[in-house]
Amino acid sequence: MSVKKISRHSPPNCGARAASASVLALMALLGAAAQAADTYNSDRPGGADHRLLSRYQGSLLYMYGEEALGKADMLFDDKGKPVMRPVEGRISNRMYWGPKKKSPLEVYRNYRHALETAGFKTIYACETKQCEAGAVQDAVQDLPRKVVWKDSDIFVENTFNSANQPGFHYYSGRRTGPDGDTYVSVALAGGYEDEPVFGRVRQFVQIVEPATAELGKVSVDAKAIGGALKRDGRIALYGVKFDTGQAVLRPESTAQLAEMAGALKAAPALKVYIVGHTDNQGELQGNSTLSQKRADAVVAALSSKYGIAPARLLGRGVANLAPLASNDSEAGRAQNRRVELVVR
Repeated sequence: MSVKKISRHSPPNCGARAASASVLALMALLGAAAQAADTYNSDRPGGADHRLLSRYQGSLLYMYGEEALGKADMLFDDKGKPVMRPVEGRISNRMYWGPKKKSPLEVYRNYRHALETAGFKTIYACETKQCEAGAVQDAVQDLPRKVVWKDSDIFVENTFNSANQPGFHYYSGRRTGPDGDTYVSVALAGGYEDEPVFGRVRQFVQIVEPATAELGKVSVDAKAIGGALKRDGRIALYGVKFDTGQAVLRPESTAQLAEMAGALKAAPALKVYIVGHTDNQGELQGNSTLSQKRADAVVAALSSKYGIAPARLLGRGVANLAPLASNDSEAGRAQNRRVELVVR
């Protein structure tokens, strides 16, 4: 029997190991290629079109992002010139790649037609030559970098990175509704030279809907309450919370009630009205009854839970008779729904 000698300088089965390494490397490359293909040929997981505006048919949702309340920059027409101004509300951002062989102009005019059909009034619009004359692409090139995205990458951040890219178009519009104005802006340009998205129209779509901050998340401390009562004779508080149409204090009211009690204990001779206010939704009589019940609930809590003498507290409900802001918008109505301490 002959025995095959193995060189000390070569590990056993080196050929098999090399082959195995090559197979693993090939599999890694194929996996990376498959992942890249999936990234550029299917929607971003978890994303969807906004309910107010669909994508151009056949487009890919590459990126998306939401912001519950924020400010967004949009172009407005100022005597024929584009001027960037901020608008505020709930912001929804979308980035799409168009289907291959579709022109930027065709995509742009479809968006504009759909928005105008839906009742949006144009606040600024330009096609390529007018956009170039107004340096519009220079004005908007930072917008994709400044907004909120689920993720971000070079394709998103550099969408309009250099001025006068071919096929650049822009549209912004506004639609007025019972709760305020809704804004939409669309900026798009021809495809990148990069192979994954070659020839696919880039579409940056931003929708800003009416939204307001939910007041009452921060309680006003006892010192500030006492100072306001001494200085102004009154203070409006938003940390005292009730469910819609109800007069039962919500648990998150505890912090604000404790600070109100602290201010009253720091000034033992002080007597106050507890005044309940509503917005103008509903009938006056119903709002009067509701605001009185809410004022009484605050009086009861300050007396029973925090030891404030009932003789120092007098509850009054004034419904929507003393607004602080217009009731024409949700922001104004939120400001009007409040409890006030007023010096007697």
